[in-house]
Formats: sequence, structure tokens, C-alpha cells
Amino acid sequence: MDVTGPSTVNGAAPINRPAVMKPVTRAAQTAPISPKDEVEISAAGRALGDLGKSPELRQERIAQIKAAIDDGTYETHEKFDIAMSRLLDRIDSGGV
Repeated sequence: MDVTGPSTVNGAAPINRPAVMKPVTRAAQTAPISPKDEVEISAAGRALGDLGKSPELRQERIAQIKAAIDDGTYETHEKFDIAMSRLLDRIDSGGV
């Protein structure tokens, strides 16, 4: 093994210039995009909305039903049979 002294150890390293930074270009400014709100009303929703357009008729019908409930005549076996028949018809036709 030959030891030749400290001069053989890599020596002084050159100093490099700092890297030149490219100027940053700004992107074209754009207006912020704001989301749009949308509402879709189903056919059932429109139908329910139309029901409220005739308040006189509905108030009269509501008064009749309240009176029938107060009298104890609102729920009858005939009405229950009619309602069950209509429900079963709708189920048979695939409407429910």
C-alpha cells in the first residue's frame, strides 16, 4: 500500500454556478366556475302541487272528513272493503 499524501484525496471540487431558474409564466386568468343549481320535479310532485291549487274544494272535503271522524262514521266496513279492493286491483295490475 502506497500512501502518497493528502493531495491525492480528490482535491478541491469546482464550485458550480447556481442553476438558473426559468421565469414562471402565469396561466391565463379565468373566472371561477360557480356550480349551477337545478331542480327536477317529478310528475307525482307536479300532481301534488296541482292539488293545492283549489283550496276551497279541499277545505270543504277536509271539513267533511273531520265531521265524519267526529261522528264516528268515517271508518266503515264498506269503505275498508272498497279501499282493499282498489289496493288489490292496483297490485294485480302492477301499479304498486
